[in-house]
Amino acid sequence: MAANHSERHRLSGLFAEAARDLRGLRGPERLAAVGVAVIVGSLLLPWYGAPGSADLVLTGLSAFGWAEGALVLAAIATLFLAMQLGGGYSPPRPLAEWGLLSAGGCWAALIVGFRMIYRPEFVLSGIPYPDDPYRLRYGIFVALGGALAIVIAGMMSRGVGRRADAAP
Repeated sequence: MAANHSERHRLSGLFAEAARDLRGLRGPERLAAVGVAVIVGSLLLPWYGAPGSADLVLTGLSAFGWAEGALVLAAIATLFLAMQLGGGYSPPRPLAEWGLLSAGGCWAALIVGFRMIYRPEFVLSGIPYPDDPYRLRYGIFVALGGALAIVIAGMMSRGVGRRADAAP
């Protein structure tokens, strides 16, 4: 019984800390968090469409592979960084907030660009059609928009500089 109470107390403390970090987000960090949400949400949208049919689509989740896993991992790492920055963390020199956020967004954009070029092979009833790949649909462009929002957030935070209450 005491262990269960301790776990609940630790979990509520974790949620309280996350809420505090979210409240402390500045404009660029909020934009980065929105970009992460857009990337993750785009996985539910159609990324690829079958050639010759508007009804046969692959979402980011249904085409999930190592690249999409790397994209989700990059998005989660960017969100973690934004929340840490919102909680008052200042990265050690020579690292800068803007550089880390921009690098996270660039990496996510690079992964999305890779998936735009290297699309899954169109397969119908177990028969592959290598000469007719999937067409790009709007979901992958939404993911690219989320990645670009993170890059813009990094560039915006360059002008903001360090927090006044952060240690030099």
